[in-house]
Amino acid sequence: MTNRNRILRAAAATAVMAGLAIAPVVQADTAGAAARPSASHPEIYPVPSGGVFTFHGRGFGHGHGMSQWGAYGAAKVYHLSTNQILHFYYPHTTLATRSTMRTIRVLLTAADAPGRGYLQVNPAAGLAVTVGAAEPRVLPTKNDAHQAITGWRLLRSGTAVHLRDEAAGKWHMFASVGRGATFTDAASVIPVVEPSGVASYRGAMVAELESGALEAVNDVNLELYLQGVVPAEMSSSWPVAALQAQAVAARTYARRGIGHPKASWYDADGDTRDQAYDGVSVEARRSTNAIKATAGEIIVDSSDRAILAQYAAADGGWTVSGGETYLPAKHDPYDGAVPNSAHVWTTSVSAADLVASYPKLGSLTKIEITRRDGDGAWGGRVMALKLVGTKTTVSLSGIDLQFALGLRSPWFRPVPTPGAPTALSAKVAKQTVTATWKAPAAIAGAARVTGYRVTVSPGGHHRQVTAKALTASVPKLAAGTYTVSVVGLSAAGSGPAAVATVKVKSS
Repeated sequence: MTNRNRILRAAAATAVMAGLAIAPVVQADTAGAAARPSASHPEIYPVPSGGVFTFHGRGFGHGHGMSQWGAYGAAKVYHLSTNQILHFYYPHTTLATRSTMRTIRVLLTAADAPGRGYLQVNPAAGLAVTVGAAEPRVLPTKNDAHQAITGWRLLRSGTAVHLRDEAAGKWHMFASVGRGATFTDAASVIPVVEPSGVASYRGAMVAELESGALEAVNDVNLELYLQGVVPAEMSSSWPVAALQAQAVAARTYARRGIGHPKASWYDADGDTRDQAYDGVSVEARRSTNAIKATAGEIIVDSSDRAILAQYAAADGGWTVSGGETYLPAKHDPYDGAVPNSAHVWTTSVSAADLVASYPKLGSLTKIEITRRDGDGAWGGRVMALKLVGTKTTVSLSGIDLQFALGLRSPWFRPVPTPGAPTALSAKVAKQTVTATWKAPAAIAGAARVTGYRVTVSPGGHHRQVTAKALTASVPKLAAGTYTVSVVGLSAAGSGPAAVATVKVKSS
């Protein structure tokens, strides 16, 4: 057991004995809580009259394990140490130290080698290529015509890979390399030409034919890999304890990936399917120092194995069970301690957008949420819902709708619009119609009334008044029968109308 391992155990014991020293006194997150919906008693959200839903939401990402904004709040506001942060988000675990000489194979998705059919790198002094078990061959900086070489490609050509050089704006065959080869450099930094520009990566770059496609893999020391992960996942300006917690979590996640590779030729994806990885360009001193201060440290379970150290931007106040004792669902008092747009958020979604995603609906009439997980505000994350249309009903999970609409998490709620104004009456005096009404009956969680719109038709006469002005008049009307409608206005849209009919006589 390492010294830091003993510290982690001691921190856990201290937290139990002196809870207030490291954590705020909190109640369960029940703000806005409601009875959990069910198939027989769903939450029903009709399409607002304007055709646009306002969604309130919480959290950003899957919610398993560590909240990155929570780690920030725990360190900055509550002054938790790295070990205390890790213990909170990954209970029933300890720290262990492993060799820092381990390498990881990262599929370099940013290079889009399968789509482009090649891996391209810029020339550099000491750039070399290795084919199979042969010795590395240092590549020239000029061709046989003494022209400067401006690029190198490992290019798929049928069932083989060719090494080509660029000079004077033209590409030339340099050598056939079988199923692939590896670029290395004396400085161990390879400048890769990606569709979005040049990005440098430490270690070696491998391009080989796999399952009929040319794949680009960065073979790099794990600690150096982390230098391109930690600042891509968490701002290097954040507190040291949070950065160190991120470093340990990212290292642990990567170590587990090495033990459970994605395929025979790579361990992890180089994007957020695993961990964001942007190479040398994002490296930052404070992040690198956090990696070095925790060198080799990983989180292990009771069997001394690296855990699945999942993390996400924000959990909204509750973590989500990951099916392991170290990934429980529990209230998180630290997420949101530093205000941010990942903890709580608001977005607008039109009914037309929903129909575009699910065209079999016909016209959308309402959203019914039938099941939540029971943790936190509004009853927690949406587990099941229905989109009810004029042609069919589509059953979905909350995650399905999250990805269809680009929401930040499956923890959301369409904000109900106000109900219809009550006790509407319309009176006529000479050629003037005066409407009076009372505020809508309360609807749990509904948006606040910000005003009222009064419409007298035919003629399209409109009046808009404040939330406190429960009356409005429309003068100079010709003789006839008129419909008076009043709707409550809100940030979530206008609610249903209260309607009355009046007759105006000739004066």
